Amino acid sequence: MIGNDVIEVVAEFVSTKARIELWMGHREPPLTLGQKFAVGRASSEGLRIAYESWVNYERAYGLAGGKISQVNQEKRALIGAVREATAILARAKADCEA
Repeated sequence: MIGNDVIEVVAEFVSTKARIELWMGHREPPLTLGQKFAVGRASSEGLRIAYESWVNYERAYGLAGGKISQVNQEKRALIGAVREATAILARAKADCEA
């Protein structure tokens, strides 16, 4: 249903999220409640963007009868959305470090 290019960007998102979670848990001094909230909000926003794009891709895939070659536009949009989600997480971390 998805290709390695989609798997790659999803893996980047997951690893970025995991690195941020580890960073948050070991940071000295600990993040303030406001900083934790900001990172959590960024994570939720990124997931929302990626999920909405996934729903569009999944719908198009079904309408195309499972023919991946017919959902290239939706696939590009999905890859872009997951990259955007990853960037949102990275910016949230950078904002906490500033």
